[in-house]
Amino acid sequence: KVEIQSGRVRDNYTLLCSKTSSRVMAVIKADAYGHGLEEMARCLHLAGADRFGVGSVQEGARLRGCLDTPEIYSLLGPVAPEDYHLLAQHRIIPFIHSWEQLKALKEVACSFSQTTPVALKLETGMNRLGFRGADLQQLLEVWEKCRGLDLHMLASHLSLADDIRGRQEVLHQLETYEDYCRAIQARGYIFERSLANSAAILAHSETHLDCVRPGISLYGDNPFANTPWASKGEGLAQAMQVKAPVLAVHELKKGAGVSYGLCFTAPKDMRIAIIGCGYADNYSRGLSNRGWMFYHGRRLPVLGRVCMQLSVVDATHAGDIYPGCEVNVLGGYGPQAVSAREMAGWLDSISYEVFCSLGQNPRGYTG
Repeated sequence: KVEIQSGRVRDNYTLLCSKTSSRVMAVIKADAYGHGLEEMARCLHLAGADRFGVGSVQEGARLRGCLDTPEIYSLLGPVAPEDYHLLAQHRIIPFIHSWEQLKALKEVACSFSQTTPVALKLETGMNRLGFRGADLQQLLEVWEKCRGLDLHMLASHLSLADDIRGRQEVLHQLETYEDYCRAIQARGYIFERSLANSAAILAHSETHLDCVRPGISLYGDNPFANTPWASKGEGLAQAMQVKAPVLAVHELKKGAGVSYGLCFTAPKDMRIAIIGCGYADNYSRGLSNRGWMFYHGRRLPVLGRVCMQLSVVDATHAGDIYPGCEVNVLGGYGPQAVSAREMAGWLDSISYEVFCSLGQNPRGYTG
């Protein structure tokens, strides 16, 4: 089961707001990184958030169903044909990154009862989505013929803001982005500028501009953990904990193996605990023989292969552990608690994937 400590999300938001004078767009895409879209939106709205970034237009429609007043931005923009009419119906501001999107939006905007605000996404070095510098002249010519559309924001995304060696690339992207902005401003357009993600909020103040877009940091991950810049994210607290039940505890004799393939052999007499979680619960099989769980202040190493709904841990030094107890698969309290970033390291992954995966289990909320 997943427990989300909502108070920590509120505190993280307040901390991030204190680091900038720009407007803050709280990013809750992908079901709020596995933390629950509606629940996190309400939590952050109570903390003062008045604009949100979602992934899809459908997520925006879900969000509008629970919050009427905030601005909602779809960071991927419309993808399916039905998305375009949802924009007007639910007052969602789309990020437009392609000619196909712009053409389709232009065609349907004439049927909308009011002007539709639009955020244009520019490519400045990420090489994923966005209009490029070579497109600017044509983009401006096309935009001037778009009736019913209002240029609300120009946005781009930083590729190396969370790398302490990436400072020059951040500045290069900022310079490219500002060149694009000046070219569009020269045509008389007034718009908001948005570039900074979580890491840039913490480490690159010149990128804050008019609007910043914190995502992973809202949920307590420090982009600079375990680097010389770790103090820049000091105070962020992980909001997600994941617990699983102890199903059995028994002895394992020296030389005996455990789990499929018997890929762990006991080097001595041991006590093991069988835990009720596995890859069907999004506890990755990649944690076989390399992951750790947490119980009463102590780390318990995962032994052998993670199974579909079961895992085995070394409980030799776990004290009073018995069936019916719960261990922390993620989180816990104290210096030995398991962080999403640490689990991601065991998997050669990132904390985003850990949150999004484990967050698909049944969730509860505290605080």
